[in-house]
This record gives sequence, C-alpha cells and structure tokens, in this order.
Amino acid sequence: MVNLQSVQASNAALRSTISGQVALFVGATSGIAYHTLLEYAKNSSKPRVYIVGRNDTTLSKITAELKALNPEGTFLAIKSEISLLKNVDAACEELKSKEKRLDLLLMCPGYLKIKPICKPPSISCLIVLINNQDNADGLEDTVSLRYYVRARFIQNLIPLLSAPPTSRVVSIHAAGYEGKLNESDLELAHSYSIRAAAIHTATMNTLALAEIAATHPSISCLHIFPSLVLTKSLEDVLVEDWALPLRLLWVYVVLPIAKLFAVTLSESGQRHLFHATSARYKPTAKPGAGVPLQQGMTVAIGEDGREGTGCYILSYDGEPVGDQKLFDEYRKKEMGKKIWQHTEEVFDRVLSKS
Repeated sequence: MVNLQSVQASNAALRSTISGQVALFVGATSGIAYHTLLEYAKNSSKPRVYIVGRNDTTLSKITAELKALNPEGTFLAIKSEISLLKNVDAACEELKSKEKRLDLLLMCPGYLKIKPICKPPSISCLIVLINNQDNADGLEDTVSLRYYVRARFIQNLIPLLSAPPTSRVVSIHAAGYEGKLNESDLELAHSYSIRAAAIHTATMNTLALAEIAATHPSISCLHIFPSLVLTKSLEDVLVEDWALPLRLLWVYVVLPIAKLFAVTLSESGQRHLFHATSARYKPTAKPGAGVPLQQGMTVAIGEDGREGTGCYILSYDGEPVGDQKLFDEYRKKEMGKKIWQHTEEVFDRVLSKS
C-alpha cells in the first residue's frame, strides 16, 4: 500500500515539477472525480483543464471554484450529455478545436440511476431495478457508460494523447473484478445481467487499456478500483423513493457501518491525483515520466506482471490487483486486439445511424 503521507508529498511536488499540462476530466461534476479535479487544481502549475458535464449551472460553479483555487490555471467547460456516442464525438471535436495535445484524460462517468416505479418497494419494483435499459444508441445504459463511452473518448483523443512526450489515461471503474468474458456476446445484447455487466465492463476496460499501452508506448493507462467511497449519490440512495423503514435502516444502520470501512472523498481525490501524475505509473517509453518517486517508492508492476510496462490495474491504494493468470490467458489469445475490433464495429454500427 502506498501510504497517504507519500501520496500527499508527491502531490505537493507536482507544482514544482510539471507545468502547463492539458487535462480532460469526464464525469467530474461530483463524487470521486470531482474531488480528484479539486486536488489537481490545487496542486498543478498553470494547467489548462476541460471539464465535461451536462448542466450549465453546475459547470459554471465548478470552473469558478477551480479558478479560485488556482488563479494561474485555465478551466473550461464542455457541455455534453455523454451517454450517447455522438455526443462524445462532439465533446472531443470541441477539445480538438482548441488543443493540439492532451497530457491527462481522467474518466469516471457515473452510472445512470434507475428509480423504483412504485411505493413501497415490492418484487415488481426490484425487477425494474435490475432490468437492463437500452439507450438511443441501442446499447445498455450502464455498459455504455462503463465501457463504450470511455473507449470512444480514448479512440477520438489518441492523436492529442500521442502529441506530448508522455501522457496518461485513467479510468476509475472496477479494476480487480475482471473475469471470463462471453466472447460470443461481448456487447451483452442477448445475455445481460448485473453480474455479467460488471464482469464484462471491468475486463474490457482492462484489456482495452492494455492494448492502448502496448500500441502507444508514450501513453500510460490505469484502470483503478476506487474502493467504497461515500459519495453523495450513495448517501442519498432510497431517501426519496422508498418506504420509511428502509430509509431509517439505511441512514442509521447501513451508512454508519459503511463509514467504518469507506475511503473519504478527500483521500480518494488525493490518491487518484497521485495515480494520475506519479512516475510510479510511467509509460513504457520513458522511465521517470511524472512526479519523481518519493523515497523508498518503486515503479509499479504492470498488467503483464512486469515492472513499469505502461498499463496498471490498481486498487485504490495504488497497488496492483487482478487475476494474473486470466490476464496471461487473454494476452496469449490477443484478446485486447479482439476487444478493440469489436469496439470499433460497435462504434461503426451506432454512429452510422446518427
């Protein structure tokens, strides 16, 4: 485990070691990525930061807050509802019209909320809660946000990410929860379940990022599990929609117990800034890229089991996680290439209708 003191020391050194970075934050108008964004603004030198969101008022508030934290920085909003791939494309085009490089792409788009349609909850309500819902792209909502939306940002922004000497892609999702894929239905069009969606999106994120790191050695790619973090959306669950006994149980029993094991939003933000900037997670092409290692710290073990190989599958504490045997199996099968081929086919099908 990378201790919090080392994380804080590395973050404090960011301002004096790296200047003028261009960064894009996706899914950072609340929660984990928002607190990472705050830490990035506080600790970086003269950054140009773009924040993607769908609400003008929220975006204006956040950019003003960031400017107050770092008057030398430039903080710009890109308004977009990124649950649809055509909107991802529009957001990327807006960024590309203003920038020729991108040093950091950090993604943590939230899952769509599905509320019960009856009160109090019943079996029929629970069925609604676990049922898959396709969006206008014809993709299941949560699968799209967890994987396809992120992959589309990466694909669109590869030219900008390849422009600096080194750059970094951070996807905050479910590292360590990879498993066997249904290779005949990667999209889960015919075999959706909550469990299948969780396994598929975790595994496809990891394989896709490994492929990007392998084919673009100046880009380091991180897939991170943030652990249990008490975000506002978690604290507010059930408050409006469910019966009083369940609300009381949640507020007075479940949340207090969860807080005993949870990572605070402040610590989560600090740790993810460390992941996004430390030389511990260097790309293949350049040793030492990032904030210099703190005393006693070493370069992290990559997805392939070797040190410093550009793709890192991490727990919240900065240490590698995941089933190395499974990763080795999929690497031998060149599953990363197959995942990207599948992803491009989905993009072609969806966007040809737009």
